[in-house]
Amino acid sequence: MNNFYVYIHRKKSNNEIFYVGKGKDRRAYRKDHRNIYWNKVVNKHGYEIEIYKDNLTEKEAFELEIKLIN
Repeated sequence: MNNFYVYIHRKKSNNEIFYVGKGKDRRAYRKDHRNIYWNKVVNKHGYEIEIYKDNLTEKEAFELEIKLIN
């Protein structure tokens, strides 16, 4: 099924990308199960969410996530 997507989190203060991830359902919007770095950035700068691309298979989402991180 093509129910995965790749998302980007940007600092609200300067629009800088600080996190790229893959997910499905509400993952991009959840604040739980994040690492310390993510929490520190969000607490200091706030964040905005961008769904970069959706309607992907898990494999497609994983490959695009890696490409964007690199």
